[in-house]
Amino acid sequence: MDKTIRYTLYVLIITICIVSIGIAVYAQFFQKDKESKYTNNINTIDDHNIITEQDIKHSFLDLFTNEFYSNYDDTKVKKVDSTKDIVYTAYSKTETIEGKYSIDLNIPLINISGNIVNEYNSTTQEVFVDKINAIMENATEYTIYNLDYIAYVNNNILSVAIKATIKEGDNPQRIIVQTYNYDIEKDKDIKLSDILTLREIENNIVENKIQETIEKTSKDAEKMAESGYTVYKRNLNSNIYKINNIQTFIQGPNGELYIIFAYGNNNYTSEMDIIEI
Repeated sequence: MDKTIRYTLYVLIITICIVSIGIAVYAQFFQKDKESKYTNNINTIDDHNIITEQDIKHSFLDLFTNEFYSNYDDTKVKKVDSTKDIVYTAYSKTETIEGKYSIDLNIPLINISGNIVNEYNSTTQEVFVDKINAIMENATEYTIYNLDYIAYVNNNILSVAIKATIKEGDNPQRIIVQTYNYDIEKDKDIKLSDILTLREIENNIVENKIQETIEKTSKDAEKMAESGYTVYKRNLNSNIYKINNIQTFIQGPNGELYIIFAYGNNNYTSEMDIIEI
C-alpha cells in the first residue's frame, strides 16, 4: 500500500477515535447536566404546587368583597326590586357590645323572582340570619361573627358564595361557606356535574384531583399533629368528595371553578380545602 495512502488512513482512524472520545465525554457530562436541570425543574414545579395550593385558598378567601361583579344584561330578568342589581347587600351592620358580641355583617339578597331563588334566600335566612339574630338577642358568651359574600355571572350562570367566620366563647373558630349556582335563563339550579358537562370535563378527572389534594393536605395535617398541633382530621374515604355529593362550589371572576370543602359547616374548625379547576 502506498505510504501516502497508509498515512492518510492512520490519520483518519486517529481522528475518528478522537471525535468518538469527545462525543462520549460530552454525553457523559452534558447529559448529566441536562438531567440535573430537569430534576431541578421537577423540584421547582413540586414546590410551586405546594405554594399554589395555599395561594388558591388565599385567592378564594380574598374574593369576598361584598359586591356583585357582572357585565350581564339583566334587562330581561324578572327582579323582585327593579331598582336593584341581581344580587345586592340587603343588610349591613357593624357593632360591638362589650361582653356580648362583635359583629361585622354584609347579608346578600338574590333579586330574582322564582321558587328556586326564594329557596336560596330562605337558606341564607336559616343558616346565617337566624344565627345572627340569636347572637344579638341572647348571646350567653362573647361571640365574634363576620359575614361576607361575593357574586358573579359566567355564561348565564349566577354564582353566589356566602362566608361566615364565627368564634363563640372558648370554642374553636368556625368558617361556614354556603354557595348557590343558578342558570338565569333556564331558571334552573346548577349542580357541579352540570358545570363539568358544560366544560367537557370528566367526573373521574376531577375526583382524582380532589383525592390527590385531600391526601396531601391530610399528610401535612398528620405531620403537624406529630409536632403537637391540634389539626382537623379528614376522612379520605368519605363520600363528601364524590362529584354527586358536592354542594359547595362557585365560578370565579374569570370563570375559575372553585370546589370548596368547608369543614366548619358541620364542625368547630376553620379548616378548608379548596380545589380550583
